Amino acid sequence: MSDAHSEPSQKKKWVKRILLILLILLLVITLGIGFFIWRAGHTWDSKTEKFDSITKVDEDQAKIKEKLGEAKPLNVTELKAPTVTNSDTGKNGTNANGSDAAAALAANASEHDKDGDGILDNGYNYGVIKGPGKNILLLGSDTRTGADAALVSGSRADTIMLMHIPADGKGVYIISIMRDTWVDIPGYGTAKVNAALNYGGVSLQVATIENLVGVKIDHVAEIEFEGFKSLVNAIGGVDVQVPFAFTSNVWTFTPGLMHLNGSGALSFVRERYSFADGDYQRVRNQRAFLRGLYNTMKAKGALSNVASFQSSIESLTDYMRVDQGLNAAQIAQIAAPVLTSGDTTMRMTTLPNAGPGWSYDGQSIIFVDQAANAQLAHALQNDTMDQFMATYGQD
Repeated sequence: MSDAHSEPSQKKKWVKRILLILLILLLVITLGIGFFIWRAGHTWDSKTEKFDSITKVDEDQAKIKEKLGEAKPLNVTELKAPTVTNSDTGKNGTNANGSDAAAALAANASEHDKDGDGILDNGYNYGVIKGPGKNILLLGSDTRTGADAALVSGSRADTIMLMHIPADGKGVYIISIMRDTWVDIPGYGTAKVNAALNYGGVSLQVATIENLVGVKIDHVAEIEFEGFKSLVNAIGGVDVQVPFAFTSNVWTFTPGLMHLNGSGALSFVRERYSFADGDYQRVRNQRAFLRGLYNTMKAKGALSNVASFQSSIESLTDYMRVDQGLNAAQIAQIAAPVLTSGDTTMRMTTLPNAGPGWSYDGQSIIFVDQAANAQLAHALQNDTMDQFMATYGQD
C-alpha cells in the first residue's frame, strides 16, 4: 500500500518503535519467570546489543559540573497545589504567539517557576533519589550499532517512556514523555528533552530524565522496529480499542474493538493528520495499541506455542540495545513482584504538561506543568503512583 503522506524515513520509523518497546517485560509478566529463563533467556542475553554504561563517564561528569555548577534539591511539597488537568492536552490548549502565549505562561507559573516556562528557577531540581520501585527508561531513536550505540552525536530520542514497577509489584505504570518537552539538560541549558541523546549520548539522556522526574533510572532499553509487522502477525494480530472513526491511507478505523494485523496496527499508530491535536492523539493511539497488545497476549496465554514465542524473541533482539545489567535473570527479577501480586494491570499517563508554546528561539515546544510534575516525582519516589493516577487520571 502507498502512504497518503510522504515523510522522511526516520520519522516513519519512530512511531513504530513505541509499540514493541515493552514486549519483553510484558511477555515475562504474562508467561511467568520459569518459561522465560528456560526458553528465551539465552537468546536475550546472547543477541541483544549492550550499552557500555548508562552512567556518566568521567569526562561527561566533569563537563556537566563545569557548566551546571551545584544543583539545589527541591522538596516537592514546596510547589503550589497543582491544578488538575488532562495531562495529554494540557490546561492551556493550543497556544500561539503574543498575548495567548503570555497568558499561558502566567497560568503555568509557580513558586519555583515564576515565569511559567516549565523550567525550575535558580538551578533547583527535585533531588534525584533511588526510590523503592524499579524505573526503566524506554527509548526509540535512530539506528546505530557497535560502540556508537552507547554515545552517538547527531541522534535524538524520538520516543521516550518511563516504566515504573512498584516494589510490591501491584501493576505496571507507563509514563509517556513528549519528545518536544522543554527541559534543562545538565551542562547544556534548556532544550527539547530528546536533544540530550544528541548532546551526550545515553548517559546524558538518563541524567536529563532523572532530573525531570526525581528518581534514579535502573535500566535502559532502546528499540529499533523493523520487525514490527511480522511480530504483530506472529501473535495472530491485536485487538485494539479505537476511540473514534478516522481513516489512514487505505485503512478505515471505526469506534470500538478492532482486530488489527501488522499492517493495520502500523497504520493506526502512525496517523496524525486526521486529528486536530496531531501528535497528542497519535501518542494516545500508540498507548491504546500497547494496551491492546498486552490484553491480547494475556488472553492468549502470550504465545503459548513455544516455537512461535522463540521466533518472536529472536526477531526482537536483533533490534534492541539494553544496558549491561538488563539480562534475562534481571528481567525475571523485575517481573517477579508483579507475578507474585497477581496485578498485571498496565496503567498509562503522560508527563504533566501545560500545553504547547514557543521557545525563545522559535521552536515549537511543550511546557512542563511543574506543580503537577512535582507530584509525579513524589509519587515515583514513594511508590504512590496509584494515588497520582487517582488524582490526575490515566489513559
